[in-house]
Amino acid sequence: MTRFIKSSFAWQFAGGFLIGTLGMGAVHVVDAHAATAPAPAPAAIHAVR
Repeated sequence: MTRFIKSSFAWQFAGGFLIGTLGMGAVHVVDAHAATAPAPAPAAIHAVR
């Protein structure tokens, strides 16, 4: 087990997982901010005859 923990594969996997986690967190924050912004008003609403 200690041999696996010291292997470069384990460290590369952990590093990729960390980078992916940070990226998903950054996207989540941007998406949450965009969701709270007011929606744009509709351009024109035509009455149905």
